[in-house]
Amino acid sequence: MATLGVIDFMKLWTQSDQEAERKMVKHLEAGLDRVIQTEDDTLRRLTVGGAISNPVVRWMEEWGYPTKITGSLSTATFTVEDSTQKLFGQAVNAERIKGALRVGTILQRKSDGMQVRVSSISGIADPSPYTCTVAAHGFSSLSDDAGPVDYDILAELWYDYRDAEQPRALDRLFWDVGTQTHAETFEIPKMRKNTKYELVADEVEHQIDALLYKLRLQLAKAVLRIEPTTSDGSTVVWSDGSQESSMCGILPWITRTQARVANLNVYRNKAGVELYKSDLDALIKAMWLEQNANLNTGKWAIVMDPTTHSYCQDFDMIYRRTTKDEKSVGFKVNTFEAKIGKSFDVIADRNMRDGTLAVVNFAEAKYGYYNQDKLDRKELKTAGRYQQWLISFVTYGVVLRNPHCNLGVIYGLPTS
Repeated sequence: MATLGVIDFMKLWTQSDQEAERKMVKHLEAGLDRVIQTEDDTLRRLTVGGAISNPVVRWMEEWGYPTKITGSLSTATFTVEDSTQKLFGQAVNAERIKGALRVGTILQRKSDGMQVRVSSISGIADPSPYTCTVAAHGFSSLSDDAGPVDYDILAELWYDYRDAEQPRALDRLFWDVGTQTHAETFEIPKMRKNTKYELVADEVEHQIDALLYKLRLQLAKAVLRIEPTTSDGSTVVWSDGSQESSMCGILPWITRTQARVANLNVYRNKAGVELYKSDLDALIKAMWLEQNANLNTGKWAIVMDPTTHSYCQDFDMIYRRTTKDEKSVGFKVNTFEAKIGKSFDVIADRNMRDGTLAVVNFAEAKYGYYNQDKLDRKELKTAGRYQQWLISFVTYGVVLRNPHCNLGVIYGLPTS
């Protein structure tokens, strides 16, 4: 008979009545999340979403209207660059240009502040080059460009009797993530189960705790790094299409977004060169200005492996001061102050891929569990004097909203 107030550990695994299920939820399932989030700096920032009952989690997003356009001015003709830039997350074509420009649109050249007004878009037609007619606006006078440069889209001029034309509508993007099964088995002979060992009160509990800890570490790595199952190296195959499906971790999201819209300013390869403050400043600035990241809201952090974090320890070393009565050695770097005036938590995570750092908005990221399958235990029948168990649970994720503007990565950093 169990003592009052003492949990019968084996009852959690051998019975399925209501009391056992309540104990399972209280002492094992809740503990799984709590320990994971306590021991791992990255996971504790991720929201655990509600349980799902579908093999695929899918959501819709829209790529916002552009705030700049790249092109070159010659006399009064503005030619839109169509070989390098993207509009609305896709290749440049006549329709997408008309979604960004119309008669009355005011553009300003970044280099010198010259402003032009689009006066005619009749010249925009397939195939390229795509051109439109512009005129000087305000106090500006036109001057030609030597090549494609960036122009900010400032505003559009209207008047009372102007008819509405070229109505706009955003194209929709669909993202999806699937589920992944995490499982482990263990066995224990009767003699070992019934033997009392020093410092081990319950041998079965001891073995199960060790396996749960192993599963927790695997989940921590999967949430950061695991790539989804694919059929041809590019097409994602989710749970209902593969016997061994895997979810999409945080880092593989950058590969998915780069496949749609490449931007090497937010996915930078350092090719073995050490990390500098200017690298982080450039990455954050590109996410803000080029990917329209909203750095004023959310839970932003910079996640990096311990080796990369050691380089951050040396930032501004020559400007730091110590006193003779200082009794600690070394510096604790847990915040990065970007030059654009934003602060970011710095996280050193042993589960992070070596030589890699990621700027992530954790407010837009979450993972969760499959409905009725958060932590399953099953005893396997044997023909001998030993017990076998199967422990498993199913997760989905990582769901990352607006991944193109909520994730930036620098890779190829030194690993030693």
